[in-house]
Amino acid sequence: MARISDTREQIMDRAAHLLMSRGFNGFSYADISSHLGVKNAAVHYHFPAKSDLALALIDDYRKILRKNTAEFMAYGGSTLPQVEGLFAFTSKQCQLGRCICPFGAFSVDYTDLPEDVRQEMARFMDETINWLTQVLEVGRKQQELEFTGKPGPKALSILATLQGARQMARIHGFDLLDDVIGQIRSELNIDT
Repeated sequence: MARISDTREQIMDRAAHLLMSRGFNGFSYADISSHLGVKNAAVHYHFPAKSDLALALIDDYRKILRKNTAEFMAYGGSTLPQVEGLFAFTSKQCQLGRCICPFGAFSVDYTDLPEDVRQEMARFMDETINWLTQVLEVGRKQQELEFTGKPGPKALSILATLQGARQMARIHGFDLLDDVIGQIRSELNIDT
């Protein structure tokens, strides 16, 4: 018999897959429960409303970011592992079949999302932009990174480029994503 925490993780994993392939409004709890071989009640037990599931997914994405950036955000340090970590995470997500990033997946139905989900998604996006902006600021000061313009708009440009490249890689293959990451490295003057 599956443990409750295992069932919860399986539900979230399936929901993440459906979110990225269909958008938030493109799947129901029945799509999750039938795939997992459980009753809808099992999904409702863990996530009484679909917005609860969306908030849990956003929280998971946030935890991944915090886990990989917490030490840097608290103490600074070399920026190169942070930038390379972003590239590695992006590549790994595509290889796992998650070529649509969470921001892109939620944005498909953004105007129809519950208000609390929209607010949490905006907060998470702001945190991500702020993190990368800080990485770029510190990297420039430490002479690890070189780029033209201000760090904030550069962070936005990098994140938007990676988001678009993930989607294009879904059609044209992972080499495209590797090429785009190589171009970003070149623009930041990162030796590979």
